[in-house]
Amino acid sequence: MRDNKTQTGAVCVALSKNIGRKERKVDLIFMPEEEGAFSVRSTTELINILAHWKVSFDERKRVFDFVAGRLRVLAGEEA
Repeated sequence: MRDNKTQTGAVCVALSKNIGRKERKVDLIFMPEEEGAFSVRSTTELINILAHWKVSFDERKRVFDFVAGRLRVLAGEEA
């Protein structure tokens, strides 16, 4: 919720382009429905942004579980 209306959006977790790096980086992108996309530097920053947007604790936990699962999958793809 933000300003007493329902806030919907998406979170994307993807490997960034590998340009001359030994380790691939991960892109975290927060995409609220009614605004642009935000590049997020860490899971902590993502959770803090969601808290600032007044996303419920249960929804933040769901997002965190999703991100953690994607990171595990991506780590397996790199191996």
